Amino acid sequence: MSYRELRNFCEIMRALGYHRNISIENFKDPNFELVADILYWFALRYDPKADISDDIEEEKDRVLFIRSVCQLFAAKARITLNPKKLYEAQGFAVKEMLKVAQMMYKAMQSSQTTEDDENAGALMDFNMSSKLHDLKAARQLATEITESGAKLFDLLGQEKDLREARDKALEFLDSISRNLDTNTEQQYIEKCIRNIIDQQTRKMNEMEDTVKQLRMDEGELDSKIKRRKIELERAEKRMKGIENVKPEYQEEYERLEAELERFYMIYVEKFSNIDYLEYELDRYNLQEEKRRKEDQKVIENLQNNQRRAEEIFNDEDDDEANKKQKDKLFNEMRETRTGFGAKGQPPGKNGNYKQGAHVAEGELQPEDDDDEDDEDVGDDDEDEGDDNDGDQVDDDQEEGSDHDF
Repeated sequence: MSYRELRNFCEIMRALGYHRNISIENFKDPNFELVADILYWFALRYDPKADISDDIEEEKDRVLFIRSVCQLFAAKARITLNPKKLYEAQGFAVKEMLKVAQMMYKAMQSSQTTEDDENAGALMDFNMSSKLHDLKAARQLATEITESGAKLFDLLGQEKDLREARDKALEFLDSISRNLDTNTEQQYIEKCIRNIIDQQTRKMNEMEDTVKQLRMDEGELDSKIKRRKIELERAEKRMKGIENVKPEYQEEYERLEAELERFYMIYVEKFSNIDYLEYELDRYNLQEEKRRKEDQKVIENLQNNQRRAEEIFNDEDDDEANKKQKDKLFNEMRETRTGFGAKGQPPGKNGNYKQGAHVAEGELQPEDDDDEDDEDVGDDDEDEGDDNDGDQVDDDQEEGSDHDF
């Protein structure tokens, strides 16, 4: 904060008519009271109807005061003040207050006429603030009109009943005015008033009786409360005495309780062991069942292989038997007289077989050598197939023997 700004602020405040003398030395040290007084004077000078409290005794009050002043000038004068610098109440606070002072000083210079101090606040009431005030008043008036209309509507709804009572009252007043010499209406009024007094007296007596009854009930309740308190104190004393006295079988009870706890721990341990063993037994049974099924499957495979091998061997034996029977039949046909010659003497020289000799004699023609060769080849193939089947059966048997039952 410069010396020039401090001097300008002091001169402007003197020109605005501030009631206290301000010097440059006042703002060397924190002086919150002076700053608060200047801000409050600014607020009232700018808006005389501003609702700002000047109580700055406590810290929260000072904070609320600074905040209210800043909001006032920000909303109505569009002047942004730094509340932190204002709260420090030093030279930087003068820089913030100088903004408001210059605005007011310019407004004072622009005015053409001067007015009394009583009208000075009215001069500072700008159009915006007056319009805002009129807007608030209009809103309040609209609310009051709405409430009055609702009340009037309710009262007009009761007009039918009220009209009859009003007519009766008017007739009664007319009769009184017409008959001023007689006391009939006055007696009637006195009678009504007396009835009202009697009713109120009866109600008062009833209320007194009710109050007496309530007092009696209150006394009974107080006595019950006292009696219950005495019983409670006795019960508490008795409970303390019982707590101090050790029961007759307390030691045995504690011993049995400890023994029960030990047995319970043993029971829990054994139960857990049994449960675990049952679980392991179930697992073992499942494994055994699985292995038994696998062994049964292997046995069935071996039996099937053995059955197939036996069928193959039986087929080979049948083939050999048929072959031998065919050879025997063929030899017999060769040895017969009607076939190839006399038994033991085949046709031709030196007992040799002559090709075509049996044809001349009308006998059966033997098969060619080529056909015999083909049969030999087929027999060899069958022998090889039998050998392969036998090898396969032997391999299956070896695999079955290697399996672990």
